[in-house]
Amino acid sequence: MNIALSNLLPIFISFVLGYKIKSFIPRLKMSVINKLSNISLNLLLIFMGVTVGFIPGILSKMAAVGFNAISIATASSVSIAVVLKIFHWKTEALKAVDVKEDHAQAAFDIMGYIKDPLMLGGLVVLGFVIAYSNVIPNADYDLLISVLLYLLIFFIGIKLSSSGLKMRDIFFNKNNIYMTFLTITASYAGAAMVSMFLPLSLSHSLAVSSGFGWYTLSGILFTKMNNPLLGSVAFLCDLFREAIALLLIPTLSRIGNGNVAIGVAGATAMDVTLPVIEKHCGMAYVPVALLSGGIITVLVPFLIPFFYSL
Repeated sequence: MNIALSNLLPIFISFVLGYKIKSFIPRLKMSVINKLSNISLNLLLIFMGVTVGFIPGILSKMAAVGFNAISIATASSVSIAVVLKIFHWKTEALKAVDVKEDHAQAAFDIMGYIKDPLMLGGLVVLGFVIAYSNVIPNADYDLLISVLLYLLIFFIGIKLSSSGLKMRDIFFNKNNIYMTFLTITASYAGAAMVSMFLPLSLSHSLAVSSGFGWYTLSGILFTKMNNPLLGSVAFLCDLFREAIALLLIPTLSRIGNGNVAIGVAGATAMDVTLPVIEKHCGMAYVPVALLSGGIITVLVPFLIPFFYSL
């Protein structure tokens, strides 16, 4: 529980500060905020790649356990997308109010679908190459990443306060809560199905799937439970899930599936992928992402050891 709170608290503080700052500085220029937000997002993605590139033996780890990891990550993400798409068909409650009017035209623009995912993925790959090639010093960049993340959450709070959205209506919308638990259930369904084709037990596959993209935690938990090999699988699985989310969010948003994008993002919907959700899905989805990601983040430290012990 302490692990979850230590991640939730600074995000909550950053968001509230951003949401309330207009009470003290009413004449903020949103154009400047948007530019700073985009710069921070790009830097965050690059340094995410840097941290991965500096992981000792990352390529050999990917070769050794990568198939298991990417199989569970893909199956979980696809299962979430399918289940939430069905949920989306049954309810219109999560439609964003600020969907751009040119989406209907953009739906037929192939370059529009691939440009943003390629750019987001390219920034992460750029960071990975920079680190792996030792272009920059091998240092601990976690503090810098945290600062960039909290800065982004702060900017999102500012933009949300200017949007006129009523967060109470979104946070207490039962469909949003249903969506979160559908995300969890669908993820396990995908992991359970793919486990039949992997050299992992059902319980271990479900435990690996329980990271929901939180790769900085999942690998550590498995290692503490004396299974570093499964920790490597979990780490890579969650790394792949975050990458899948970054690639899919822009495309899903263009076809009006912001709720699916949030579900695929898993625990990262409240932190790393939140700026991407805000940018591509619209401001109306930010509270939904915070709610979904927050609930999942609180559950992850309990779900991993629970399924591992079965």
